[in-house]
Amino acid sequence: MPELPEVETIARTLRPRLEGAVITGARVARRDYVRAPRPSAGAHLVGKRIRSVRRHGKRLSLLLEPAGVVTVHLGMSGRIDLRSPGEPLAKHTHFRVSFRDAAFEMRVQDPRRFGGVWVARDGGDPAGDLGPDALRVRLPGFRRILDRPRKIKALLLDQRAIAGLGNIYCDEALFASRIHPLARANSLTADERRRLLRAIRTVLTAAIRHGGSTIRDYRDAGGQPGGFQDRHRVYGRAGEACPACATPISRVLVASRSTHLCARCQRLSRGS
Repeated sequence: MPELPEVETIARTLRPRLEGAVITGARVARRDYVRAPRPSAGAHLVGKRIRSVRRHGKRLSLLLEPAGVVTVHLGMSGRIDLRSPGEPLAKHTHFRVSFRDAAFEMRVQDPRRFGGVWVARDGGDPAGDLGPDALRVRLPGFRRILDRPRKIKALLLDQRAIAGLGNIYCDEALFASRIHPLARANSLTADERRRLLRAIRTVLTAAIRHGGSTIRDYRDAGGQPGGFQDRHRVYGRAGEACPACATPISRVLVASRSTHLCARCQRLSRGS
């Protein structure tokens, strides 16, 4: 699933080509994937200019002028491509947008259809139901998020609490901060909370710098894979030696998700 670093990488790929572009057409292949007011997505998009490409958590938005927004959530298998209009369509391409005087169009494909596209006529907040962005949240707000008696990994995965983290970067940040994924969030000390926020920022920033993680088929909007998967320290490395202490990496289930940790570096203390 594309997480914050992957969506940020896609946004950075799109900005220089889409910001300022004027929409000339929009084609919807699946109306259950593209939600738009009547009469159609095209009726609300054609003639509008893309003012900016934004990201909040795992959600990407095209802010339009004079009004409107297109919000894309890539779900488990979604992908955004910039392709020549003459190129054959990839399977499961559900939405296409063309632009004035451009040699490309934007295509959204999603084989598993856990994501979606939302077209809004006004400038409503596309992140209104999400928590603060994991890369922008400040320490006071982060402390308040953790004042809950939930397991820390389950809480970090909750996009309504904090937006952008998924399985990969939760595991990596918890390992970097030496916190067990089953620890109760409100049991963490002040130092552990600072350490965790610092680890989240460090891991996400490094992943963005390397273009995100390509585990299966993730690509940015230019078709390039990520490179951060080669730098994962625990995620997907069950049975391998911990890079810090050589203890075999464990794999357990937390919040119904495969979770990777070092039982020695990330001890679960009493009362956690």
